[in-house]
Amino acid sequence: MLMVHLAVYWAMQILGNVAFKLGSSSDKSRKWLAAFIAGNLSMAGSIYFLMKIYESMPDNCNLAFILAGSGAGIGGQLVLARIFKSRLSRVQWCGIFLCILGAAVVIMGGQQV
Repeated sequence: MLMVHLAVYWAMQILGNVAFKLGSSSDKSRKWLAAFIAGNLSMAGSIYFLMKIYESMPDNCNLAFILAGSGAGIGGQLVLARIFKSRLSRVQWCGIFLCILGAAVVIMGGQQV
């Protein structure tokens, strides 16, 4: 169930960020307001799944946090770059890779016995 909660959390966080980006590039106030509401609903709703992630990993909240946060952050970067056709530089790709590597190092530390 942990993987389902992570996937839904990541998706809701990414959708919220896409909505905020769409709202920020809108000249019309109704589109801005709709994107603002959609982004906030998605982000606020994702908190339920973050709580479920913490519940699934009661002994290691740091591991739960890095799984949730890094997945949402890295996924958001890639999705926003793809949707809005941002060309990422080599340095930016290196940064994304380092974030993935950093999350992997924390996760490999696993639980202390």
